[in-house]
Amino acid sequence: MVIRNLLKKADIVLSEKGIEDSFNEASVLFAYALDKTKTYLLTHMDDEVSESIVDLFEAYISKRAEKEPVAYISGKAWFMSMEFSVDESTLIPRPETEELVEEVLAALKNIPSEKIKILDLCTGSGCIGIAAANYDNRVTAILSDFNPACVNIAKNNVQKHGLVNRVSVIESDLYKGIPKNKFDIITANPPYIPSGNISDLEEDVRLYEPMAALDGGKDGLSFYRKIISETPEYLKPTGRLVLEIGIGQSDAVKHILLANSFTEISIKKDISGIPRIITAKRY
Repeated sequence: MVIRNLLKKADIVLSEKGIEDSFNEASVLFAYALDKTKTYLLTHMDDEVSESIVDLFEAYISKRAEKEPVAYISGKAWFMSMEFSVDESTLIPRPETEELVEEVLAALKNIPSEKIKILDLCTGSGCIGIAAANYDNRVTAILSDFNPACVNIAKNNVQKHGLVNRVSVIESDLYKGIPKNKFDIITANPPYIPSGNISDLEEDVRLYEPMAALDGGKDGLSFYRKIISETPEYLKPTGRLVLEIGIGQSDAVKHILLANSFTEISIKKDISGIPRIITAKRY
């Protein structure tokens, strides 16, 4: 069958299921089925493909029609112009989190040391720590997650980006298994959705993304309280804590930081104008 016709059919299927930008998503999935780029696909629209490719593409479309995210179908997600392996044990990296990394990279410019230590808690796919190390070769990083499946995915991503000499991944429930190092920067994108709001999430998220990486407890702040209260033991005297936060949580997280003697607290809005990244020091 011809690519153009298959794409038209898939576009209709996804559109009828309420998938926004259905043609683009169908094109992305077809490119994955072909193991080619989307640009290649769009310049070969009149090519015929084998029955095995047709079957694979139609299987992808069936999954997407059931609201399974494209990243889980393909096993790949892009973050900071880097490709990461993902599966249903990990959150799918989001553009808002790229802004956390940008904040870290900006902070790194003000650290004169030739060697910089970063700790990334709740690492998931490892995208935050790996991206920081990729874009600043002074960085050595420890990535941690309580979920063994996430640890394996993050290790795979460290190897994929050739950072095994500077980035290590460990299984740890927050700080429990972290060596008593003093880090220049500690980052985290912890679960922050209030438990009562989980049912309101979009189907793509609610049905497929890992609940343990979403549910932040009754008020969504459980992980912030624990992380912030224990951070001083692991942060250098002038080190920086950089956290991603949920909608409407900036004041509450700032209060927790102040209660734990953090200073120089700054809050950055994301691309949608929502307070999303909070940074603080502790002397």
